[in-house]
Parts: sequence; C-alpha cells; structure tokens
Amino acid sequence: AAHQLAKNTRLLCQWATCTGKSGVALRFLQDNPGMDCLILVPEQNNISNWEEEFRKFNVSMENVTIACYASFRKYSNTKWDLLVFDEVPHIDTELRRAVCETVRGEFILALGAVVDEQEMDALNQAYGKFPVSTVTLTQGIEWGIIPKPLVCIVHLSLDDKKKTFWYCGSRITAKEKYNQILKTVELAKEEYENSPSGYTRQKMLRAGNVRKRFLGEIKQEAVLKLCEKLNENKRRYLCFCASIKQAITIGKENAYTSKTPKCDRILQKFNAGEINSLFAVSKLIEGQNLVNIERGIITQLGGTPRITVQMIGRILRSKNPIIYIPVFDDTKDDGFLWTVTANIPEDCIKHYNSKSLF
Repeated sequence: AAHQLAKNTRLLCQWATCTGKSGVALRFLQDNPGMDCLILVPEQNNISNWEEEFRKFNVSMENVTIACYASFRKYSNTKWDLLVFDEVPHIDTELRRAVCETVRGEFILALGAVVDEQEMDALNQAYGKFPVSTVTLTQGIEWGIIPKPLVCIVHLSLDDKKKTFWYCGSRITAKEKYNQILKTVELAKEEYENSPSGYTRQKMLRAGNVRKRFLGEIKQEAVLKLCEKLNENKRRYLCFCASIKQAITIGKENAYTSKTPKCDRILQKFNAGEINSLFAVSKLIEGQNLVNIERGIITQLGGTPRITVQMIGRILRSKNPIIYIPVFDDTKDDGFLWTVTANIPEDCIKHYNSKSLF
C-alpha cells in the first residue's frame, strides 16, 4: 500500500480494525525520511496512540505533526509533503470540507474501516479521485491478520407475560410495548414517504432510534447474566452497552463513558490488568488501543456495518476471542444481523438460545 501511495499520490485504505492501517503511513515515512507530515485524528488519545506506533516501529517523528480534527482549522492554507486523515469519516462536516480546500498535500493518505459514498465524495471533491485499497474484516480473519473469533448470536424472545411497562394508564408486556413503538415507526416512515422533507426524515429517524434504544434497554438482564458468567470464569472482556446510562448501571466503577470522572484512568486500569471488564458505548472506543480482550458483548447492533465492524474489531485482541450478541427474534434485531453476517465468515458464527447458554 505504501508503494501504491508513492505511485498514485492519493490512497484510501479502507481496512478493517486491527489490520495495520497506520503501518502504511509509517512505512511511507520510513521510505521517505524528513517529510513534512500532518496526521489528523479524531481524539486526543489517538495522538498518543500514533506516537506509540512511531516508537514501536522506530520511525522518526521529525517534521511530523499530529493534531485532532477539532483543530484542523488552525492548519488552513498550509502545504505538506504527506497529509494523513486517520478515521477519515470525521472529515465529513461542512467546516472541515471547507478547510480541506485550503490544506494541500503532495501525497495524501486516508484511513478508515468503513467509508460511505458521501464521505468518499467529500474526499474526491477536495483532493481528486482516490484509488481504494480494501481489506475487509472477513479477509483479515481468513488471511490470519486478525484472530479468528467465535461470534455467538444469543436468541431472545420478547416477554409476553409480565406486564412491566406503562402505556396509556395500563400495564403492558414488553412485546406489547415493542408493538406500540413499532406502530409509531411505521407511521413516521409512511409520513416521510408521502411527504419527504428534512423534518419528516428526522421524525422517522428519531422513531427508529427509540425502537433500537428500547431493544437495547430490555436486554439488560441477559447482559448481566453474560457478565456474571464471564466474571466467574475470570475472563477479560469489553461490553458495548446500548446507552451511557446502561454502561453506568451495569459497569458501575468500570464504566468508560463521557460522564465518567477521569475516564482515561479507567482505560489505563483495564490495559494494566488492574480490572478485567470495561463497559462503554461504541463511539467512545473508536481509535482506542485496548489489550488482551478475551471476550466481548455487543448489546445492541446498529443498522450500518461501520459501527458493527468497529465494535467487533475492538474485541479481536486475543488468540481465541468470543463475542456474544443478544438479539430479540421477530424484531428489528433480525434486520440488524446482516451487519454481522456480511462481515464475519459463516463458520465463525454460532446460534444459541438463551436457555442453552445461561
């Protein structure tokens, strides 16, 4: 890939998590010492991750600047020998697209596990067409770059007996509650189809998010049972929760969220082996270096492969990783499962009912 960048001057590495995207930039700088290089990253912690990579592979950081996308504007009207966009989907905001028009690079490298068409257009408009190098999660597993996981799909059923939810002054079951939410989603979708606009689209998306959040919240009992099993077996694991509230409720002092005081200390304790579990939401883990993760729990899948690929990729940090994904049958969860089956080899996926697993 480094040779491909040298040949074409532009390259998008759409490589799955853990397949060595940063290594392309490091190899290019090794082959071309002394280059003025700007590397843009999502968060402050990503800067230290890159610095560690430079040290690990003994690559000089002379003339290398690493900065967050939030400060991209400071580099307006600058020119670099090598310009690197790490987690390139972060470039797709109106302001950052405008800054791109003024920041030039002789060689430009874009890195991201999953880049959609809109984000690709933003890159191409600013810098011309990018050749694309792709390494999928499936390829990474089949080539032995990524450990081969066991993905356990845990099938659950919505409770149709216990009346634990309120609706219009009456108690209803989880299944009845879900059906009420589903009606709201269908009405919002119909309204958008009949009268498409920004307002009706947002209304439809909000209704869908309410449905997804509900499914995630009522998986809490199943997730607690999985955590109990992992704790008994003294496994190191990462649990992706459906919300910050859920991460704090289940994870308590091991919750890693934007509302956790000194949350970086929690991450340090996990990587140092002082604690064996970490509870987070998907976005906060992006770009984090986590070590020795034996097991993982993904409480709620999303509707796009990017989030699923990133969550699975964060868990593949040991020789024989096992990932548990609870899903409610005959709900929208069935529609979210494709984000797993499209990215993981079929022989890595096993299906269980909750009774046989617990």
